[in-house]
Amino acid sequence: MRKTLATATVVKGIGLHTGLPSTLIFKPAQDGITFLRTDIPGAKPIPALVDYVSSTLRGTNLKNETAEVCTVEHALSALHALGITDVAVEMDGPEPPVTDGASDVYMDALLKAGLHSLTTEQPVLKINRKITYTSGPISYAAEPADKLTFTFLFLHKHPLVARQEYTLEFTPENYMREIARARTFGFEEELAFLKAHGLAKGGNLENAVIVGKDKFINELRFPDELVRHKLLDLIGDLSLTGYKLPPLKITCTCGGHKHNVIFAKILVSNAEEK
Repeated sequence: MRKTLATATVVKGIGLHTGLPSTLIFKPAQDGITFLRTDIPGAKPIPALVDYVSSTLRGTNLKNETAEVCTVEHALSALHALGITDVAVEMDGPEPPVTDGASDVYMDALLKAGLHSLTTEQPVLKINRKITYTSGPISYAAEPADKLTFTFLFLHKHPLVARQEYTLEFTPENYMREIARARTFGFEEELAFLKAHGLAKGGNLENAVIVGKDKFINELRFPDELVRHKLLDLIGDLSLTGYKLPPLKITCTCGGHKHNVIFAKILVSNAEEK
C-alpha cells in the first residue's frame, strides 16, 4: 500500500552546494512526493518525477514553471528506503540541508514522525526482461530476480579508491545499516574548482569525505564508504520513476546522477503498470 507520515517532521541545516540555511518540513500527503519552495510567493509543488529533472550537475535538481529545488537525492533516498510514497516536502530555500552528508538524519526524522498506510496501492514497475543502458564506460542493467538487489561498481583513477564494489539486498533494515550513514565525498584536488563554480559552499569535514592526495582527510565510516554513497544516490534517483521497484537485479558501473536519471526514464518507458 502507499505510505505517508503520521505527523510532520523537520530537518534543519545548510545546503551542500549553496551553503544557505535551510529548513525542510516533511508533511503527510496523498498526492505523491512533492517539493514546495515556501520562500517563493506563488510557487507550485514540484512532483518528484523524472520529467521534472532540470539538472544533474553534482546533484539532482527538480523544476517546474514556478520554482526549482536542488540536490534532493539524499532526502528521496531516505523516503524510498522506508517505502514512503506520499509526502509534501516544504523548503524555505533552494536546497535541502546536507546534514552529515548522508541520509541517516532524514531516516531518523521520518521514523520519529511515524509511517501511515493509505488505502491505495502504489503502482509497481513491471519489467519482464533485461533492460540495459550504456554510455562509454558507464553501464546499467535491470533484470527480473527473486529479490531486489543493487550492485554498484565504482572505478576511479585515484589509487585510494581505485575499485570499490558493493551489493545491497534492498530492505529498510539493510539500507539503514549499510547505506544510510555513507557520506557524500569529494577529492581535495577538485575543491578549488567546485568553489569557483559556486558549488560545495556548504561542504566541510563534518558532512563530506575528502580524499586527499595520499590519504583520507577525515575518518571513514566504512572502508568502502564512497561506493555505498553512490548506491545511496542511485536509490534516490531511481525513486523518481514514481513506481515501486519489484524484485530486480539492478547493476551499475561508474554511474552518476545524469545517467541514473537517464536509466530511470528508460525503466519507465519499458514498464507496464500492474
